[in-house]
Amino acid sequence: MIAAETHAPTMGKLAKLRYSHTDMIDFIIANPQVSQGDLAARYGYSQSWISNVMASDAWKSQFASRRAEVVDPVLGLSMNERFEAMASRSLERLMERLDAPAVSDNVILKAVELGAKAMGVGGNAPPAAPPGDHLAVLAARLIELQSKVRTIPQGAVYENVEVVPQAGDLPAHAQGQ
Repeated sequence: MIAAETHAPTMGKLAKLRYSHTDMIDFIIANPQVSQGDLAARYGYSQSWISNVMASDAWKSQFASRRAEVVDPVLGLSMNERFEAMASRSLERLMERLDAPAVSDNVILKAVELGAKAMGVGGNAPPAAPPGDHLAVLAARLIELQSKVRTIPQGAVYENVEVVPQAGDLPAHAQGQ
């Protein structure tokens, strides 16, 4: 019996991008909130057709390159870059306020707090990075634990659990073969 596929056999398979596909890409870039239902109505196809096209690697690749060409670079900035820019502007404004002849105590305290956080002073240090490759460390620990389990004598108690050998753990001559 053949297992049923979880999606249509043509899902995500697109031999060639056609005009309607590239037009759909431009329309989505111009109208990012458009739904697949709206696209289906616009192009006269079913939502399944739209979904199939959008799942194809060819369409995704063309969409990514077209979006990179068209989208304003400011909109394309990553969230970290945008937060860095916002923090930089905020710090400039704060410095202007601190240079004023009369500064409120709240502004001074907030500036000290932000400065301490930025410098990692006063309990604001970032968490330490994990040492090296954590997967390699985990693999080494698992291998060490596995070797310990194999060397425990039969009937021994290991951390409040009695070790009982399984049929596959016994040598061939002890399994009655």
